[in-house]
Amino acid sequence: MKLQFKQQQYQTDATNAVVRIFAGQEKGFRKETIGRTVENDSKLFETKVEEIFSNKKLDLDEVRLLKNVQELQKEQGIVVSKKLEGLNFTVEMETGTGKTYVYTKAMFELNKEYGWNKFIIMVPSIAIREGVHKSLEITAEHFQEIYGKKIRFFIYDTKNKTNLTNIKSFANTSNIEVIVMNYQAF
Repeated sequence: MKLQFKQQQYQTDATNAVVRIFAGQEKGFRKETIGRTVENDSKLFETKVEEIFSNKKLDLDEVRLLKNVQELQKEQGIVVSKKLEGLNFTVEMETGTGKTYVYTKAMFELNKEYGWNKFIIMVPSIAIREGVHKSLEITAEHFQEIYGKKIRFFIYDTKNKTNLTNIKSFANTSNIEVIVMNYQAF
């Protein structure tokens, strides 16, 4: 049995709001070549070259970001912020209304609009972390049908020996990559 997901307008509106916070950001990503000297089997030293990818540096200054946020707040009829409290933006919705769906869709849209491909989902508990992981699994095919690509995601767990492999893969590809972690692991 295949789950069917209905796209709700309020979820699309929330996703678009997240994307619009960064209106004016130039599209792209950063790719850097790194080299390190390693010893090979014949005890000779060689330089191994690797590419690492990250999100493009934010082009927008705090004034532009604040203006974008204020425009969204005015449209929604909520109190307009006089200043930003850092660069932390959250998706806040009632339980069961699709927060995970919204921020997953937002990752795809941020990738499409700005080229961003590295995301960390920080949750307050292991139980929620597991729920987010499950949601990413069950919506993967749905989002692939819409966007033509999949997110590669993994749980960062301090007891997991594959963390280094996963983090290396997180850095070494230009694909959409997501780390799901709880505060305690951070």
